[in-house]
Amino acid sequence: MLKSALIINYFNKAINKIYHTPMVKKMTINMTIEELVYHKEDKMSRGENLAVSRILYIVVFLIVMLFLCPMQATAKYQEIYFLPDVVNKSIGSSFSMSVMYNVSDNDNTLSGVGIRIHYDSTKLTYLNTTNLASLNISSPFEKAEDPKNTDRDANTDRMIIIAWADTGQGKWPNETLPFKLADLNFQVNTGISSSNTRINTGFTSVAAGYYGDPGNATINITTKPTVAWTTTSQSVSESIGSLDLTVELSIVSTEHDITIPISLAGTAEPVTDFNIATDSIFIPAGDDSATISISIVDDFIIEDDETIEIKLGSPDNALSDIPDTIIVTIEQEDEGPFSTPILKSSKSVVFFGDNFTINDEPAEIGDEIGVFDPDGILCGRAIVENEGWYVLTVYGDDETTELDEGAEVNDVLTIKIWDVSSQSESTVSNSMLVNEAVFDNVIPASPSLPPLWTGNLDQWGLNIHLSSSQKIPLHDGWNLFSFSVNKVYYDSVTIPSLATLPNVTYEKVASLNDVLSSISGKYDLIRNFDENGSETYNPNLPAIVNKLHYLAVGYGYWIKMNAPGVLELNGPRAQPSDSLLLNDNWNLIGCWHTDLQYDSNTPPEIDMPEGVQATQVTSLKQVFLSIDGKYSIVRNFDSKGSETFNPLLPAIVNKLHYIGPGYGYWIKLNDSTLFNY
Repeated sequence: MLKSALIINYFNKAINKIYHTPMVKKMTINMTIEELVYHKEDKMSRGENLAVSRILYIVVFLIVMLFLCPMQATAKYQEIYFLPDVVNKSIGSSFSMSVMYNVSDNDNTLSGVGIRIHYDSTKLTYLNTTNLASLNISSPFEKAEDPKNTDRDANTDRMIIIAWADTGQGKWPNETLPFKLADLNFQVNTGISSSNTRINTGFTSVAAGYYGDPGNATINITTKPTVAWTTTSQSVSESIGSLDLTVELSIVSTEHDITIPISLAGTAEPVTDFNIATDSIFIPAGDDSATISISIVDDFIIEDDETIEIKLGSPDNALSDIPDTIIVTIEQEDEGPFSTPILKSSKSVVFFGDNFTINDEPAEIGDEIGVFDPDGILCGRAIVENEGWYVLTVYGDDETTELDEGAEVNDVLTIKIWDVSSQSESTVSNSMLVNEAVFDNVIPASPSLPPLWTGNLDQWGLNIHLSSSQKIPLHDGWNLFSFSVNKVYYDSVTIPSLATLPNVTYEKVASLNDVLSSISGKYDLIRNFDENGSETYNPNLPAIVNKLHYLAVGYGYWIKMNAPGVLELNGPRAQPSDSLLLNDNWNLIGCWHTDLQYDSNTPPEIDMPEGVQATQVTSLKQVFLSIDGKYSIVRNFDSKGSETFNPLLPAIVNKLHYIGPGYGYWIKLNDSTLFNY
C-alpha cells in the first residue's frame, strides 16, 4: 500500500509540472495520475489534442522508468505470509495455519509490526490463536472488517488484529528469520457448497523506513469429508496384548465408501514387535468412523521403548486432515538380571563372539550377557541382536575418579548368561568358553582363559557354548552328593514343605527314579536328612514302601552306587548368592556355588562336574562368611573319606580344604540362619 502511494505521489508531482508548460496550460491542472491512468472516461473523446495526450503518456512512462524502478530496487519491506498457503478442506473440518514474518534485508532488530488477518465469515469461523510469539503488545482481537476492503477483497468481512513491539530496545523479534508469529485456527462452516475463499494479510503499522508486503492463502472447500485420527499419540505396555486406533470423518459420507491407505514408520519392527492385519482403513458409506487393531508382541527382550508411527495416506472420496499421524509408544517392561546401571569409563576391552550357543543352539535375540569384575561390579553388558553373535564392551576402572567403574589389568572376569527362553541365569565356566579368532579372523583370539581384562582398547575373540546340564561323577560305593539345577523334584501328591532357594522350580515326576534315569540300575539307595529327619528311597522297592519323596537343590544326599556313573540333570542353575534357611544343630547341605573353592596350595585331586572352575581362597572362612560365628564344624565325604573344618582351630589342624559343586556337606550351627555362598 505504501509503495503504491509513493508511486502515485511521484506521478502527481510530475503531472502538475507538465500541466504548467505552455503546451498543456489549457488542461485542468487538478488532474492526477489516477485520472490519467485509471479514469473511466476516454480523454480522446473530448476532442483533446492527440499529440498532447501522447506526450503525457510518454512522460508518465519516463517517470515510471526513472522513479519507480530505482525505488523498487532500494526499498525495504516487512513481509507476512502463511504456511501453508493452499489448504484443501471439507465443510465442517478445522485447520491451522502458521503466520510467518520476514524482512527483505534480514534485519531482526526492528521496532515491531502490526498486522491484520482478513477472512470471510460466511465460509470460515475463527477459533483461536495459539503459539503466539513473545512481545505482543495486543492480544489477538477479532472484529468486523473496518475499514472495509483494505485487503482489496470484497468477500472478506472480518479481521483479526495483532501487534508486536520491542518498546525498550527496538530489537524485535531478535530471532532467526523467517520467524513464526502465531498459529491461526479456523473451522470451515457447515451448510455451504464447494467453493474457495481467501485469507489475506494487511498491516496496521510497520517499522520506520519499511513498507509492508502482505501475503494471502487460498482455502479450497469441498463437500468431501476429511478423515483424521482421534488422537496424536498413545502409550501402551508391551503386555497389553492389543489396542484399537480410531479415525473419524468430519461429516458422514452417505453416498461413498471411503478407503484410507496407511503407512508405517518408527523404531518398532513389524512381526517381531507388533502386527497390523491391514494396510488400509475402510469406512462404509453412512458411518462416521472406523477402527483398526494392533497386536503387540510381548517378548522377553530387554530393550528401550519403541514407537509405531502410522500415517494416513490419500483416501478415496475424502481428504486427510490433521492429525494424519499417530505415534504409538510401546513401553518395555522386561528387566533381566543385569539391570544394575553400568558406570561407563573411558577405558574398555571389547569381546566379540560369532558362535555363541546355548544348549547347542545359536543364542537367540534377547539373550543377555553380563560381566563382573572380582569385586562383583557389573562392568559389561550385551544383548544378542543377531542370532549367535555378540559384541561385549567391558569397562575398566578409571583411577582418576573415586568410583569403581569396573575391572583393572589382569582381573579375572566372570561371565553370566540370561537365557531369555527359559528365563534363567547361568554362570559360564571355563569349559564353556573358546578363545578363538572370530569374524573371519578379523578379531584375534583372547590370550587367556579365564578371560582377563587386559588393557584399554584391546579387542578379543571369545565364543561361549553354554550348557544348562550338570554332570556329576559318582564312584562305586557311598557318595555324598548335591546338584545345582534350581529345582525340587517330587513324586508325592502334594508339593513337599521344606525350605528352598528362591526362584526354585517344582517339577512333578512319576518316580524319583525318573530324575536319576542317567544312573538307573547303578544305584541301590538314596538317603536324605532335613528338619524332619532322615528318609530313604530304594528304586527296587514298591512306591508305598519308600518314604523319601523329593530331591531338592541346596540339600545334600547319600547315594549308594553299585557301579561308577554320571548323574545328569538339566535346567537353570541356582546362583551362589541364593540363600537357604539352615536349622540349629546339624544340616546336610549341598554346594550350589559354580566354582571349586580351595585354601590349599594346589586344587584337590577329586572328581568334579564338567566345567567347574577352581578358585583359591585364603581360608574356607571366606566360603562361609554369611554365617560367620554361627557354625562350629563342616564335614565332607568323598572318595578319600571324610575330613573336617573348624573355623576356631588353626589352619594346620583343619583337614578339609575345599568346598565344591556336586558334593554334600554336614554343617553344625548354633542358631538357625540364612546361608549363601
